[in-house]
Amino acid sequence: MPVPSVSDLIVRADRVRSVWAWGGRWSPLVSSDDSGGGYSVLEQTMPEQAGPPPHVHEHNDEVFYILDGEVRLQIGDETAVGTAGDLVRIPRGVPHGFAVKSRTARFLNLYVPGALDVVISMLGTPATGDGLPPEGSQQPPDAERIAALGTRLEELAAQRWTGQPDLLAGFRTGSDEGTVSGPTG
Repeated sequence: MPVPSVSDLIVRADRVRSVWAWGGRWSPLVSSDDSGGGYSVLEQTMPEQAGPPPHVHEHNDEVFYILDGEVRLQIGDETAVGTAGDLVRIPRGVPHGFAVKSRTARFLNLYVPGALDVVISMLGTPATGDGLPPEGSQQPPDAERIAALGTRLEELAAQRWTGQPDLLAGFRTGSDEGTVSGPTG
């Protein structure tokens, strides 16, 4: 195998093509394609109350490191709060979700094997500026993009929604602080 150039191995977040999705900014530092599918690394910035409901990565382990901010976490049937400096490890098959508690939060996300970057790029909107997406800048995906993603997810077998109660739904909408249980609650 040829040795890659050092310039191909050093990545600056401000030089990658970012995507706006789910109210946040996602910057693929290492895409699934870059690693031959082995892993992907994304820098993610999300606004207050943003985050996904409970979901499962059947074939991917997820690790995220909180760089800035505070995040409410749901892992299985427990909740906790993570802050800057916390590393959260989600083994494949474990239901999880989160909601940003601070004004914004910034993470590094690692997926092994890689795949989430494909979902983000297929459903997101290419970022046309720095920071979070301005109001109205994100266009919902049309039926064709959703169908293409469904096909691609089946190929990747990366994620499915769990259907379990979303313990952070009230917090995400601003109507409820919710409860926090577990070791840091």
